This record gives sequence, C-alpha cells and structure tokens, in this order.
Amino acid sequence: MEPSSQTTPDEIRKRIRSEHYRIAEQLSRVEALTDEASRGDPSTIVALRQQLQTLGKTLHDHLHYEEYSLSSLTQHGKAADEAAEMMRREHQAQRELLDGVIRDLDETAVGEKLVVGVRELARAIRDDMEHEERELLSKPQPAEESGE
Repeated sequence: MEPSSQTTPDEIRKRIRSEHYRIAEQLSRVEALTDEASRGDPSTIVALRQQLQTLGKTLHDHLHYEEYSLSSLTQHGKAADEAAEMMRREHQAQRELLDGVIRDLDETAVGEKLVVGVRELARAIRDDMEHEERELLSKPQPAEESGE
C-alpha cells in the first residue's frame, strides 16, 4: 500500500520502523528454521518454506512502500534522485537474493547452499534496514526542522 497524499513524513517513518521490526522478527524465525532444517527434518523444511514465502511477501510489500515513500522523506534534487536510485538497486538485489533462496529451497530441499543464501539474505536485509534507520529515519529534513 502506498502512502496517501495526507500521510506525514513522521507517519511514514513510524510505519517503516514498524515494518523493519516485523521483518527482523521474521528473519530471526527463518534463520532458526534454516539451522533446524539443515538436519533434514521434513516438517521443518515445510515450515521454512512457509516462513520464507511469508517473509517474501512482507519484504516485497515493504520495499514497494519504501520506494514510493522516499520522496516524502528526502529533499528533492540530484542527491535525492541518487539516494532513490541507490535504494532501488539495493532493493532489487534483495528481491533477487530472496527469490534465489526460495528457488534453492524448492530445488534442493536443504543444503549448505540454502544455509549460506539465508545468511546472506538476512545480513543484506539487516544492513539495509540499519542504513535506512540511520540515514532516512533518524534525522528530520531541513524543512521539517524549520516548521515548514
């Protein structure tokens, strides 16, 4: 869901932070299940597939929202355009990594390739969320600081 024209930057930041928290929880569940699934328990493999699909939907929706919200959180101009392009590239890489992890799970059940893929995915997503928290969500933009 995209932000409405009446959504304030603070409301957008609050929603993104909330979604980051939910994604971090889902990542923790996926990582724990990956470790368990590497032992070959079929029910754990099914649970891992379901958690990865849930994470995938949550992440795809979140990335879409962020991409459409970015203009509300940044000043316009070349720097904002560059930040938006960088975000789109990072998000595309995350989508591809997630799709690859799910494909590996479907093709190979469980193995070292899947475990490594999940760890890379979790690290990439967490790094991206930390960067966004630091660079986009923690600082008000100049127009907000002056009360405009």
